[in-house]
Amino acid sequence: MPMRVYYDRGLIIEAEGLKFLLDPRSKADFYSSNLVLVSHGHSDHVSGLINAGENVRVGASNITHEIARLVRPERNRRFLENTVLMDRKHGFRTDKYSVLAYDAGHCMGSLQFKIDTGEHLIGYTGDLNFCESITERKADVVDCDILVIEATFGSEEYVFPEREEIISEILAYTEKNVSDGVPLVLIGYSLGKCQELTSLISKGLDYDVLVPRQIFEFNRIFERYKTGLGKYFEIESEEGREIIEGNKYVLLLPPSYLGKNAPETLAKTFNLPKPPKVAICTGWAAKKSFFFSMQQAYNIDAAFPLSSHADFNQLLEYVSTVEPSTVYTTFGSPVNLAKQIKKRLKIKAQPVVNKMQQTLETYSTNQEPQITLKTDTNKPKTPEKAT
Repeated sequence: MPMRVYYDRGLIIEAEGLKFLLDPRSKADFYSSNLVLVSHGHSDHVSGLINAGENVRVGASNITHEIARLVRPERNRRFLENTVLMDRKHGFRTDKYSVLAYDAGHCMGSLQFKIDTGEHLIGYTGDLNFCESITERKADVVDCDILVIEATFGSEEYVFPEREEIISEILAYTEKNVSDGVPLVLIGYSLGKCQELTSLISKGLDYDVLVPRQIFEFNRIFERYKTGLGKYFEIESEEGREIIEGNKYVLLLPPSYLGKNAPETLAKTFNLPKPPKVAICTGWAAKKSFFFSMQQAYNIDAAFPLSSHADFNQLLEYVSTVEPSTVYTTFGSPVNLAKQIKKRLKIKAQPVVNKMQQTLETYSTNQEPQITLKTDTNKPKTPEKAT
């Protein structure tokens, strides 16, 4: 039976009579799958787990399991009961296949997977970052014959500056505004980006960092499994209110807080002394038109291309390093990335297209890639959809 890779409410790989379901969406077909693998805790990769049956085997990292236990545990009950916990360079084996996990570098707990069916050695990247960040190591290289790779930034227009350069710009921008007594809000995704920003601002500038409940809880998980992030406080806590009345602090918020004339709205929401400057940290900012569209929509002041994904060049570098015989591209710009892999690397490649791709437009409509904490009452409800 020939191997098949396709998308049907999750990435599906069929080989040697086996069926693997990766990063399932709502109403995915769990019951015909031999194994379900979850690469990380963003909701566009785990939202379907609420439909998992009692006999479904699920592989995920300890941290992803912890995140699912924290957010809406009653919805993730079966996932929590049936998970095979996996971590870097560890996995499990059955009489028909084996699975090994590798670091993906995307956010805490993010994994790549290598599936060995006997006939095929298949690598799946999930969301991938092929450079080191403040909080995550560079993604491992998965040795495989068949590679399934994300293409979120699989277009030539998404080439990021050196990360050190981006970080220096964020620090300089932050220091100037805080020194001038201007409240500052940095926008980034709660899981992944905001752990990096917490560490960057707290340790790099020794400023107090204020975060909503969801980011606070994710930071705590990060510190339990990894290392300290510095000084940060829940915005609505007594300490948080005292800090806002003082000086030298930065607010970190997810994109769901963006709205028309965001500075005025955020000043009222958090009782700030004056409207803040608002800056967005996302890989989408590498596209020149991004800042202008965000400025027009939300009156933001700046945008920095700090990403937890590989850019176009890094995706090609990863494929070139792996040297697979065949590549399948998925999410984002799969058609273009497959075309460029064939053209530049002379490797067979084809796109796996789905209707729920990560695009610039989903960022600009406030759709954040995390499940919303049930206990987080300080923020508007966030759609559980990809960015």
